Amino acid sequence: MSTHTSHFGGQRRIQGLIRLVRLLALVGGAAQLLLPLLFWSQPEWVARVARQEWGSSAANLQLDGGSRLAGLAASALPALVGAWAMWQVWCLFGCYARSELLALAPVRHLHRLGLALVGLALAMPLGQTLALLALTLGNPPGERQLALTLSSEHYLCLLFGLMLLAIAAVMREAVRVADENAEFI
Repeated sequence: MSTHTSHFGGQRRIQGLIRLVRLLALVGGAAQLLLPLLFWSQPEWVARVARQEWGSSAANLQLDGGSRLAGLAASALPALVGAWAMWQVWCLFGCYARSELLALAPVRHLHRLGLALVGLALAMPLGQTLALLALTLGNPPGERQLALTLSSEHYLCLLFGLMLLAIAAVMREAVRVADENAEFI
């Protein structure tokens, strides 16, 4: 097999992977925006998640339309941050599809993706806290709940966000050095 044929096959695999990642980012972004609407429209689903995953011990969750609408509003922040993260993945891999590697555009998208993940690590527990409050705010005093739940998912999101911010800083320096070296030629 010649080097040219091997290179071409590698390029095809890379382009295929790029298309797959972009497709998954598109699906993920749509899911970030649509799943909260579906979730909050299903009172039984909301009640099950509130009790099992958010640690609600309240016997009387308020599942009326107004409480669920307030819960939807509370989940809007993490949903929008998650959708913005998926947009950054879409744009980053668009740069890669155009063979923009050592350039500022992909570095900016990588940096923004890191910021989005750090933001998501903060927005997810805040959204859950406010959503649970929305579901118990109509209860009498003493039966309302305000609970902050942190999980390994939040930690990993924060860690990967900080890691991407560091990689973006390294890449920004690599772009600067490459541009500086290109001026000598």
